[in-house]
Amino acid sequence: MVVIDPPVDWGAPFNARYGPSSHLMSTLPGAEGARELAEFVARAGIPGRPHHPGTWREHYDVVGPWFDIAKDAGAQALDRAGLVRVLKARREAMGR
Repeated sequence: MVVIDPPVDWGAPFNARYGPSSHLMSTLPGAEGARELAEFVARAGIPGRPHHPGTWREHYDVVGPWFDIAKDAGAQALDRAGLVRVLKARREAMGR
């Protein structure tokens, strides 16, 4: 499953340029999750490339209208605590 957390302005240069950002990621670990995420962003037309590819932290930063586009394409919204649970599960599944 592909999930997305609420947009946040972290105060980083990225946010100053693009605005609040969300993390879009698969709940599946490893290559299976990377494949699911790549297929999702291609189907939804979401631009960019993944951050931390091949790791338990692999995700896309999503800004502006792309948040709603990702949700409309089927990404399940979750809160920050939910995102942390996904990250912990992915890290454990990948032996990190």
